[in-house]
Order: sequence, then C-alpha cells, then structure tokens
Amino acid sequence: MARYLIAATALPGHVLPMLAIAQHLVGLGHEVRVHTASRFRAQAEATGAGFTPFDASIDFDHHELDQRFPQRQRLPSAHAQLCFGLKHFFADAMAAQRAGLEAILRDFAADAIVVDTMFCGTFPLLLGLREQRPAIVAIGISALPLSSCDTAFFGTALPPSSTPEGRVRNRAMNANLRQAMFGEVQRYFDALLTCAGLPALPEFFIDAMVKLPDLYLQLTSESFEYPRSDLPASVRFVGPLLAPASRDFVEPDWWHELDDGRAVVLVTQGTLANQNPAQLIGPTLQGLAGAGDIQVIATTGGPQPEALNMAVPANARVLPFLPYDRLLPKVHAMVTNGGYGSVNHALSLGVPLVVAGATEEKPEIAARVAWSGAGINLGNGQPAARQIGDAVRRLLNDPAYRQRAGVLRDDFARHHALTGISAALEALREAAAAESVEMA
Repeated sequence: MARYLIAATALPGHVLPMLAIAQHLVGLGHEVRVHTASRFRAQAEATGAGFTPFDASIDFDHHELDQRFPQRQRLPSAHAQLCFGLKHFFADAMAAQRAGLEAILRDFAADAIVVDTMFCGTFPLLLGLREQRPAIVAIGISALPLSSCDTAFFGTALPPSSTPEGRVRNRAMNANLRQAMFGEVQRYFDALLTCAGLPALPEFFIDAMVKLPDLYLQLTSESFEYPRSDLPASVRFVGPLLAPASRDFVEPDWWHELDDGRAVVLVTQGTLANQNPAQLIGPTLQGLAGAGDIQVIATTGGPQPEALNMAVPANARVLPFLPYDRLLPKVHAMVTNGGYGSVNHALSLGVPLVVAGATEEKPEIAARVAWSGAGINLGNGQPAARQIGDAVRRLLNDPAYRQRAGVLRDDFARHHALTGISAALEALREAAAAESVEMA
C-alpha cells in the first residue's frame, strides 16, 4: 500500500479530475489524502480519501471570485484580467498551499504528491532539495501549454509548424510574447519565490508547471495534441479521463426519439460558463430551429437560466443535465464552448465538434479540434445563430469530420487514464525504493 497526497486548485474543472484519481487509488488499496477548498470536502470524502482543507486565507468558494477580487472586473481587457488572476489567484496562493502540503507531510509520509497543472504550491518544493520532498506528479487537465520549437505561443491559438520557417516564427514569437504578454506575471512569481528564500523559476512559469515535476501526465492521447520534437521524457500521454458510468439513470419517455432517424445535436456551455445562454445555447437553438432532420438537446448544467427566455423550438429540448455516457453515443454532432473534459469525452466516442471558445485556454482547445480535423473552430465565443447552424450542417454533411473523429476515438481507446496514472505512480515508488536500497 502506498500513500498519496492529492492537491487541487479550488475550481471544479481542476478538482473533479483529481477526485476521480483519488477514488481510483483508494480502490486499489492505497491511502489517499485530498487537499483543496473545504467546499469540496463531501465530494472528496465520498471517494474514500481523507481530507484536509486549505488554510483559511485561500479557502473560499470559486463562486465568490468576483466578490473576493472586485478589481478584476474593472480591468480594461480580458488579458489584463487573466494576468490579474495568474498573480492574485494562483501565485498569491503559493505560500499557503506550500504550508498546507508541508503540514500534511509531517504526519502523512506520502510516496508522491499529485497535483493539477495550475497548483503552484509545489513550486517551492520543486525548487528545493530533491531529497527533502516526495515525488511530485502533475496532471495535465487541459491542453498542453508547453513551449516548443514546433508550436506557436500558447494562447495565440495558431497552428503548429515544424518547417524551418515555422520554427523561426515559433522561437521569435515565444521569446517576444513571454515578455510582452506575461513578463509582469513572471516577475511576480519570481519575486514571491525569492522573498521566500528560494531561487527564481528556471524558465517561463507556464513551462515550469510542466517541466519541473518528476512526471507530467497529460489527460489525452498524442493524436489530440500538437507534436513537439523537443517534448521532455517526463511528459506522458495517458488518455482522456472520462466521467464514470452513470448509475440509476431512468430514460425519459422521449428517449426513443433519439433513434428516430434525425441527427442529434448536443449543445453545452459546460459547468461554469452557463449563466449567459445567449453565448451559445440560444444561438444554437435559433440556428437549427425548424430543421426537420435535426433534433437539438441543450444541457444547461443546472436550472434553466432566466436569460434563456426564448421559446424553445419544436425540434429541441432544454435540460439541466443528461449523463454523457448515455447521451453521447446517440449524438451526431456537439456544439461546445471548448471545455477539455467534454471535448475529450465527445472525441472518445467519435463525435465531431463545433467549438466556440473565447475564455481561459478554450481557444487553444478549439484550435486543436480544427487541427485534428475532427471539427470546426468558430473562432469566437459568441457566434451568430446562422454561423452555428451552417457549421453544424457542414459537420453532418461532410463525412470527413466524423471519419477524423473516429480516428481519434480509436486512438483514445488504446489508453485508460486511471490505469496509466496508477501505473506511473507505482513505477515512481518502485524506483525510489530501489534507489533507497542502493544508497543503503
């Protein structure tokens, strides 16, 4: 039996994959402790793991971010807001996260610490002496942001290029934009570290999140990530982490209509960006209204928002939730804002995608969908109804999209993320034990 400390940034898209890992490791007989915000306590303890909440200084509900950081909303641009979040949500949490990890480790001798990509509390440990910490494994919960001679700067959503000309572009772009767009954030991270008596980060802070851990396990397959000739050996692809099979699902009385010969189109705005359905759900319902050969299923992630005040077309249904493992096998096309989990889940079943992503890293996920040939990138986060309708019909009428999605489905099927993660952790533990014997 091993001991694992799992720490997660207090956002659902970061916590939930880590809880799935916790539950799997507990099921294998390992002892697991979860460290994140207290609002996730019940979900964490339901996995069978122990739970230690964050320090009060960083223990708040993600729904309260605007109240906690009111100045963020007053900033003039999305980029300024992003930099503010990187500094004051992620970097500022480093010290309290580090203290939390070290306090847990004093009475919980973990064989490894497992964190999501953006959990920065491991930076101080990774910059210290190796013999003073356990192995640290990061889980890539979204598109791989690592700089490369073969890829454009992460965030530009430009396609990769490994031609001589493309590599010149990539190197120049990476060097220039690191400083121009995130130089202030880099200096902020480094100042916090040096004030704590630690060295500055050895490279760009985003790259450090990937390259400093002993292992970085990316939650997709290589077929859905840009190829990098300079990819570190510590980065491995373990396949998508899919939601567990639903239980006690009762088919609604209209369920049989999903097999009536019409194409089924699913539209979703994910679990967080669903308060304004005018961004994607409303335009999709409008763009496909009256299509006799198409039926639309819209999932809101909760109660129907008041802003969705349009009359639901006769060929559509709006529901709070349907389990993907039951619904997606019946879906012919999916319209999404580009959440990594839902995109990977759709591709794991060969469902082609229309993606409209504008916030966080979603434009990069949308770009990868287009690059893979498995869907269409609309290039903005609030497309017009006609733009969505035209894109959906292209997906349905051109078999190349479904064929490419099928290639990714077959590649995804070669992986089992939870098995790959547990095997990687066990290999690290065995290597540490062998090294200990040799030193003795």
